[in-house]
This record gives sequence, structure tokens and C-alpha cells, in this order.
Amino acid sequence: MFVSKISLLGAAIVACIVLVAMMTLAFFDKQMLRRMLVIFGATVAQMAVVVAVVWVVYQTYARWAYLLWFLLVLFLSICWCLFPLQAMWRKMLRPVSAAMLVGSIVVGGSTMLMLPISVFLSIYSVLMACMTASLMQTMMRHQRNQQKPEVLREDMFHQVRNLAQPLAMVVPMLYAGMLLGGVPALEGLLVTLLLIAASFVANILAGVIALRMIKKNKAFING
Repeated sequence: MFVSKISLLGAAIVACIVLVAMMTLAFFDKQMLRRMLVIFGATVAQMAVVVAVVWVVYQTYARWAYLLWFLLVLFLSICWCLFPLQAMWRKMLRPVSAAMLVGSIVVGGSTMLMLPISVFLSIYSVLMACMTASLMQTMMRHQRNQQKPEVLREDMFHQVRNLAQPLAMVVPMLYAGMLLGGVPALEGLLVTLLLIAASFVANILAGVIALRMIKKNKAFING
């Protein structure tokens, strides 16, 4: 039976800190406070959807439920990539969707083949979050520097570098979780290295697909 270790006093202190911060922000910039509340509300709504899907997945243990989780993570990843590019989301929708679909198939497929299906939920989501952050930075950089020569090659270098940064922080935590779950050290290390390799392959494929589709669309419009 699970016994909660959460301190009510600590939770109360955190709530007070948040309240003081909101009051301070309201005093200096009420418009910013309203924006923060809107973002917080959207985050809560998103979490409610995620929690509901996770509950369904863990209650059913059915293939359709895991497919539902796969599609939810893919949808959220596409939305996160398009969010900073709102002014041109229609032009970016197809390239980003195709890139994330291919990348998610590589990451999700490799994760499902190597790990138990219950572990797949969390690790697939974490790896997709890393790839989403990387692709989003690549798209933004491409928009800023699209007039420069050899931009595709430069963008791919940045794509790999952008992936390496979050993975360097996330992967050790995944490995620690495997060790805490009772996975032998060498086996966990092998799986971790394979997941890193699969993430890089998926990330490079996603970047190439997105940038190539954008380039072809521009060539078609200009032609």
C-alpha cells in the first residue's frame, strides 16, 4: 500500500510562496499576471487530458490504449513545435507533422521493442519531449537564417547539438530509474545507449524531413 510522504507544512509553504509571487506580479504588471494565469490554466487543462489518458492506459492494458497514448504525445509534440511559429503555422503544419510522425515512429518503435509496454509510456514521452525541443529550435533558427548559403547543413548541425543538450540531462535520470527498478547495470547501460542512438536517428530524420519539405514548398511557390 502506498503511503504518502508529502509534508503538508512544506506544501503550505510552497502555496504561500506562489501566492506572494502572484501578488507581487499583480502589483508590478497586471497584464503579465493575466497571461501567466491563462498559460497556467491551459497547462492544467492539458495535464487533465494527459492524466485521463494515462489512467485509461494503465486500467486497460490494451493495444488501442497504447496507440491512444502514442497519438496524444505525437499531437502534443506537433503543437509544441508550431506554438512559437504561430504566424506561419499553416506553412509549417505539414513539414512539422511529417517530421514528428517519422521521429515518433522511430523512437516509439525502438522503445516498445526493447522495453516492457508499461515502461514505454514514460520513456517514449521523455524522448519525444527532447526531440520536440530540438526540432522547435531548429525550425526557429531556420526561419531566421534561411537566406544564408548552406543553411540546411548548418541547421542539421544545430539539430544534433540541440538534441544532445536535453539528452545529457534526461538520459542519466532514465538510467537511474532503471537501476532503481531492478535492471542489471550492464543491461540498463546497453538499453540506454541504444535509446540514445535511436533518438539521434529519429532526430536527424525529423530535421531532414522538415527542412526538405520547407525547401520544396518554397521552391514550388517561387517557381
